[in-house]
Amino acid sequence: MLKSIRVGIAGLGMMGQKHARHLLNIPGVEVTAVCGTTLEKAEAFREAHTGGAANAYEDFNTMLEKETLDAVYICLPPYAHQGQVEAAASKGIAVFLEKPIALNTEIAERMTAAVEGAGVVSQVGYHNRFGAAVKELKRLIENGTAGIPTLFDGRYDCNSLHSSWWSDRNLSGGQVFEQVIHTYDLAMHFLGTPDKISGFTANLNHREAEGYTVEDTSAAIIRFRSGAMASITASNCAVPGEWNCSFTVICSKLTAYFTSANDAEFVFTGGSQNERQTYASELDVYEDETVAFIAALRGEGPEVCPIREGLRSLRLVENVMQSADDDGRQIAYVE
Repeated sequence: MLKSIRVGIAGLGMMGQKHARHLLNIPGVEVTAVCGTTLEKAEAFREAHTGGAANAYEDFNTMLEKETLDAVYICLPPYAHQGQVEAAASKGIAVFLEKPIALNTEIAERMTAAVEGAGVVSQVGYHNRFGAAVKELKRLIENGTAGIPTLFDGRYDCNSLHSSWWSDRNLSGGQVFEQVIHTYDLAMHFLGTPDKISGFTANLNHREAEGYTVEDTSAAIIRFRSGAMASITASNCAVPGEWNCSFTVICSKLTAYFTSANDAEFVFTGGSQNERQTYASELDVYEDETVAFIAALRGEGPEVCPIREGLRSLRLVENVMQSADDDGRQIAYVE
């Protein structure tokens, strides 16, 4: 018989709604509490997404005190992380966090220490790691079929003012922090630990937009300790209404061209002929990551992408922005 899992959700925007839907599709999982910025928002979420089954709160600590939870999903903007993770971990509650896990590594280090010190299961919402094609390339790298990873070339582009907090660097950290961190995380996922970083950013198309203090153009070069390299560029000046993430990974025996985490063309170059394979999947990566988290919580699978991975990728994008703020000065990545 499956162990019943009681889950609370803090942060009731798009990601909170998405996770609620997937949680409720897993046998034995209940969303028993939800916490929003106001009680009215929490009550509306409860009715819309749990059929009124969950208790509604406007204060996170009150929710933890009154509820008996096995796990909590923390889907808050970067600026809103104010001890929720530490509070949950201190009560032995597993945590799923959306990225970026904090606005800076000082806060993230405290969060990581609390989770690891309490020994609770954790997972960061790097959903691209769960893409069918991404998982296949990772497997081929690990078993040696792909050969030596040498280069990651990533690009992210969109064109949106987003919400007011997103456009304020003091609240979101900027596009590199809040969006492109997914691509930086993939580079680390395939190539390992960074060594040296140099980055550049600019606001070229939103100088007149009220309250817009984040970059809309960025580029970074990263050398990894293995000797592999990555180039990652991003733009918020591209096609309105489109969010595009593409990347290429070149290994000594395989080149992989990704149009998404699920879709890629693999060209195997280790033999006498270049063999091509196409991977196309409709896998719901958000559902897959939640299935993995619940499995780890039940002891039925490994802990995938724990909080320390969120700290590592946060440190990388923080280094990119530190470099950009100092006219591209090379930054050493230190764990």
